[in-house]
Amino acid sequence: MEKNDKRYKACLNILKEELVPAMGCTEPIAIACAAAKARETLGTMPQRVVVEVSDNIIKNVKSVVVPNTGNLRGIAASAVAGIST
Repeated sequence: MEKNDKRYKACLNILKEELVPAMGCTEPIAIACAAAKARETLGTMPQRVVVEVSDNIIKNVKSVVVPNTGNLRGIAASAVAGIST
């Protein structure tokens, strides 16, 4: 497909509208959302949270600062962030 083809330009426009660059690591947020949903579903603060994730998520979460945790890192920080909101 040529760059001046209408279909090519239409595809580019769709991509420009739909794709948003990630500005950070999404794994901690995914864990926080799961923890928040658990609290919502239980209707109370859970006594404990068990997070079972892939090695890839562990690798990504362990090195990033989780927002609103006082610069804490890791899965525990992510779960606490989600539960405390």
